[in-house]
Amino acid sequence: MSNDLNKTRIDHLFSTDIELDGWGFYPSVGGGVRVNATPRGGEVFTQSEVIGHVVPGGEVTQLLRYNGVFELDGRITIKLNDGNLVYVPYTGRADFCTVDEIKEFAAGNISRGVDICFASPIESTDPRLDKMFTFAVGRLDDAKQPRKLMLDIYEYECLPL
Repeated sequence: MSNDLNKTRIDHLFSTDIELDGWGFYPSVGGGVRVNATPRGGEVFTQSEVIGHVVPGGEVTQLLRYNGVFELDGRITIKLNDGNLVYVPYTGRADFCTVDEIKEFAAGNISRGVDICFASPIESTDPRLDKMFTFAVGRLDDAKQPRKLMLDIYEYECLPL
């Protein structure tokens, strides 16, 4: 094993507050409990200014597996103030509950927020952003009836020395 380390860079790109329309709660599908929502808008911002908005449409899906971990999958589109579009397809995970709580969640008896993380190779009409690899950390306000997804999105680059 080499002692050489990779050069790693992580930069905050922007944050989002995404308003959601929760439309599907499936308490018993083959893989677990499924929850679906659709982005209906929201702001994109840095620490100092609003730089765009979330385009209505796309999808935010969660599948609570029988081990208590949500598998996340979705697509979000952002329109920046300069007119450029940013497409954010993602997959991720969120540790949500114990195995004993899954039946209670499926029955609708557990409703709480969940911390999430995901990775995404974004696409954009802006050449500076196109093909960037990003990751996000954030919070979904309610796992059963999601209304808001708050994310901090970071660019990640790791190159050999």
